[in-house]
Amino acid sequence: MIATISDLDYRRQSAPVAARFDRIKQRPHVLDVVGLHKRFDASHGQVVALQDINFCVHRREFLCVIGQSGCGKSTLIRILAGLETPTEGQVLVDGKPVNGPGRDRGMVFQGYTLFPWLTVKQNVMFGPQMAGKSSSSAESEARQWISLVGLEKFENNYPHQLSGGMKQRVAIARALANEPRILLMDEPFGALDAQTRAQMQNYLLQIWKNIDITILFITHDLDEAIYLADRILVLDARPGRVKEIIEVPVPRPRGMEQFIEPEFLATKQRMQELIHPHSQHKDTHLPILRMTHAGDDVE
Repeated sequence: MIATISDLDYRRQSAPVAARFDRIKQRPHVLDVVGLHKRFDASHGQVVALQDINFCVHRREFLCVIGQSGCGKSTLIRILAGLETPTEGQVLVDGKPVNGPGRDRGMVFQGYTLFPWLTVKQNVMFGPQMAGKSSSSAESEARQWISLVGLEKFENNYPHQLSGGMKQRVAIARALANEPRILLMDEPFGALDAQTRAQMQNYLLQIWKNIDITILFITHDLDEAIYLADRILVLDARPGRVKEIIEVPVPRPRGMEQFIEPEFLATKQRMQELIHPHSQHKDTHLPILRMTHAGDDVE
């Protein structure tokens, strides 16, 4: 008998997946978010962007954050990066409060935030040099990070000579060159075409596999979140609150063929229910204004 989607349970884990989560939970916390609130003043009064956000991230865990547009995903990651201050609550990295940007957190944005007047190598060298390392030491380290993202042949190119995917690989290498504990990524592949996006997802998984880094990744793409993450934090909208944290039951290592596996489909269905809980009851037919006299014979 073939199981239907309605028969699937996203909470059901195979023995290897359950064992993996047991190991993850035994690791120390790298990131703790405690009682986080964020309110903004607006012309019509205060806007509550985030309300009572609580979660932790374990060392070398890959956590994705997802939710409707306007749920506060980018506000959350900016607070984690120290670029914004919470109204209430705390962010702790290795048990120490975050009071601004720091080398313990690397940030990769959707836009290509590279210095256009610097080469690939010089962009990656920038952070170590600002930290006081010599040019020779910074150059040696930069070459290692550039090699890790597969751009050795392009180290002397300028950003305008690179494709979008290559620019994001440079941005990742530049963030990692500061040797952060946590890599924060705000929809980094959102502007890429589908094929390049898939390639970048695989690059990121390979990087994560080979270095001691914890990743918190913001996305609006359900497939991307399931493919990449150990756990997925689903935010409710207006105000942004933690609606559920899902342990992804899809085993690792991951491949594109898993997009049609029962575990993947069950998780995706649950996320759709959480993010769009009433969509199944809405009339999906848009009002159409007839603009031609083509008749009704078009299917």
